[in-house]
Amino acid sequence: MVFGSNVQVCWHKTCKYFEIEIREADVSPDCLVLTAERARPLLYENTIGVGAILRSTFNGEYEDIKGIHGMLVDENKRNRWHIPLHVDAASGGFIAPFISPDLLLDIRLPNVKSINVSGHKFGLVYAGMGWAIWREKEDLLEDLEFHVNYLGGDQLSFTLNFPKGEDNVVAQYYNLLRSAWTATVVSWRRAWKTPPSPA
Repeated sequence: MVFGSNVQVCWHKTCKYFEIEIREADVSPDCLVLTAERARPLLYENTIGVGAILRSTFNGEYEDIKGIHGMLVDENKRNRWHIPLHVDAASGGFIAPFISPDLLLDIRLPNVKSINVSGHKFGLVYAGMGWAIWREKEDLLEDLEFHVNYLGGDQLSFTLNFPKGEDNVVAQYYNLLRSAWTATVVSWRRAWKTPPSPA
């Protein structure tokens, strides 16, 4: 797995728990994010994916999703590899589409196979709400799916934490419907243009 040294600790935990080799690109004071140039030399035939961050927690910068994707397309074609791209949009997934709608950073890029976003950071709901989205059902490994038989019916289960109530899902759905996106777009654009005031 290739990613920058600016990733959240969850990336390291995942690699440790699932025994995935880490190929980490160092960031530097002059460039605090992963770039295509830094990721390229870390790729090889056993690379299972590249992770790019949409809004780094180091400085709030977006990694160049489109540029990293383009590099992956080139390397995949040249080497006959099939290395996918995951977009970690935990900190920027509910901001970037509203304030930078022209950026190409999502599932419209064919090698982007999955995206995660935190509903609780900027999605206006309680802590603990997160989403993971896969391009196609085939991109979600069957080994990660569980079928459970509760109350006499088969249910597909794919959860990453302990069971919780549905209130966060309902709250997020309500907020997005109520605002009809327009209020969300206006509020994020206004907040993005407002400089912080001294305390």
